[in-house]
Amino acid sequence: MTLIPRGPTRTYTFRTGERSGVWYVNKNDVFYGDYLSRNQAIEAACFGARTVEAKGGSARVLSMPGDVPVAHQLAAANPRAAGGRS
Repeated sequence: MTLIPRGPTRTYTFRTGERSGVWYVNKNDVFYGDYLSRNQAIEAACFGARTVEAKGGSARVLSMPGDVPVAHQLAAANPRAAGGRS
């Protein structure tokens, strides 16, 4: 069996911010979407980051102001974070 080598893991940054009362998400500094609330923008950015990771990539979510890191993994995917025992 011959394995096909993979290229380097691509890293994506999802960044949320607010402008004129509209929340937005950028993916690698390219427009990703507009949202009515901060919560909707963060949820969309987290969903995008989880999708990237499910496809083998690497992702992070940052929220304005100050590029504060946002945890985007689901608690159910990590038993320790959900209070389970290993």
